[in-house]
Amino acid sequence: MLYREALPARGPDFVDARELRPPADRLATLSPVFAVELDRLGDMARSRVPILVRGQTGTGKEVIASAIHQLSGRPGRFIAVNCGALPEKLVESELFGYRKGAFSGAAEDRPGLVRSSDRGTLLLDEIGDLPLSAQATLLRVLQEEEVLPVGATHPIKVDLRVVASTHRDLDALAAEERFRVDLLARLSGFSLSLPPLRERREDLGLLIAALLRKLAGEAASHVTFTPEAARALLLHRWPQNVRELEKCLSGAIVLAREGVIGLEHLPATLRAPEGTPPPTPAPPRLSKQEEERRRHDELVALLRQHDGNITAVARALGKPRTQVQRWLRRLRVDPHSFRR
Repeated sequence: MLYREALPARGPDFVDARELRPPADRLATLSPVFAVELDRLGDMARSRVPILVRGQTGTGKEVIASAIHQLSGRPGRFIAVNCGALPEKLVESELFGYRKGAFSGAAEDRPGLVRSSDRGTLLLDEIGDLPLSAQATLLRVLQEEEVLPVGATHPIKVDLRVVASTHRDLDALAAEERFRVDLLARLSGFSLSLPPLRERREDLGLLIAALLRKLAGEAASHVTFTPEAARALLLHRWPQNVRELEKCLSGAIVLAREGVIGLEHLPATLRAPEGTPPPTPAPPRLSKQEEERRRHDELVALLRQHDGNITAVARALGKPRTQVQRWLRRLRVDPHSFRR
């Protein structure tokens, strides 16, 4: 089993978390449903099948990817790249490398992130943000297991294991032709969905213990919680998931100098007394289609107002001109048709 060995015979209602022996850090769980998924993940980790990890922001997708690499036994490096943080014009050179002199500023050869993960594991985080042009190149790399650096004439073989992750609905993006269907099929040899923290309350203690070890090291064994603090941690909805829990604990450890974390050491969002009126709910989020329709109508109205002048439209929106141009291309709006 990936997440536990045989449990001690103390009755069905008692499990000592200290006796769980997950083979990879922070993969223990007390959820039977999630445990089945993690068991399957352990089997897949030792293969070369691409894995797609889906889940809300902050649910621990990079932690899972790191555990996959740990379990795989591959001798190379684990490299994580946030596709959404790569400048659009530099995506291919950052991922696939380049030759000296390939473009202005290319003063030396660079292997790129894909080749740097040779014989290891490459995490493509937020793969849904990868531009379509780079998606096509990535698909070829995965199919042929070779990379052609920018400015090179001969491809270079790579031993590649890819894990992709996203909080976006890739199937919906593919239906809108904003993500390649063939790339999605190639990446999702095995798919794992991470539940939000509010749906894993039975694992809260395991996660807190793991995070305390990460944040406090050997001193973690001396950190305790008052009943009020423990209750607040258990009842909180954790909208930002494990990432929010980690931030909460890091601040509480600093404030609780004696090692006992009380309610006063927790963020204000966790300290609201009982009977406090709930915050005003945020307006319902628009669907992707509704967002695109609203953006289209807004751009058309501004283009009419400014006679198709993209710079004026960008100024009115408070956005870079390049961003407005991307919207126009995606929504198939021709600014020239609005010029008088």
